[in-house]
Amino acid sequence: MVYATPIRKGECRLFARFPFKFSSILPGLFLKLTPRWYAHIGQNRVLEDDLIFLHYQERYLEKLGGSANFTKAFYLPTKADLFVSGLRSWVNQYKAEPFKEVQSLPLPLSKEVLLDRYHSHTKKCASCRPALAQVQRLRVGLVLVVALIWGLLPLLMLIPNQISIITIVVSSLVMIIGLLIWLGLGKLEQQFYQGGEIPPRNLPG
Repeated sequence: MVYATPIRKGECRLFARFPFKFSSILPGLFLKLTPRWYAHIGQNRVLEDDLIFLHYQERYLEKLGGSANFTKAFYLPTKADLFVSGLRSWVNQYKAEPFKEVQSLPLPLSKEVLLDRYHSHTKKCASCRPALAQVQRLRVGLVLVVALIWGLLPLLMLIPNQISIITIVVSSLVMIIGLLIWLGLGKLEQQFYQGGEIPPRNLPG
């Protein structure tokens, strides 16, 4: 449930609640075990779902005359559109347009700015900020471990009868797994900084 409260023309503060009720105890248990920062990544993805669309749609409405001309700007044929139509009718009937003293909306922002997660959320969040720092430390630690193994393995091979084939295989596997984890953490790290331009519902497959 998302409550959008206008704070200035073209901007809202969102108050979001994510209530769940399950017939089984297991889904609720998994939700409780999910780290708060990981839940925030998923919630940001949901909130970004229509962000670009709404940002430009608002400017399109203004260009066509604002709330008074919303029926000309948008085709609203479905039951899901009733709330939008009801809100606009109420605004027009009671002349309840907020921030009337502001002449026009600010210039449209780029998609990169709209989808920025770091400045809008991560650096202010008590869960996500330390989680990002931990991910970055883990990535540095993995690089050091892999580099150490990479550097020591050739040296050990020069010492006769001191290293077995099993040691070489295990060390190589550790390096490969370390690099794969490092890449995975890199993708996770990026999610603290930037949202995806394509909504999850539009991704192929």
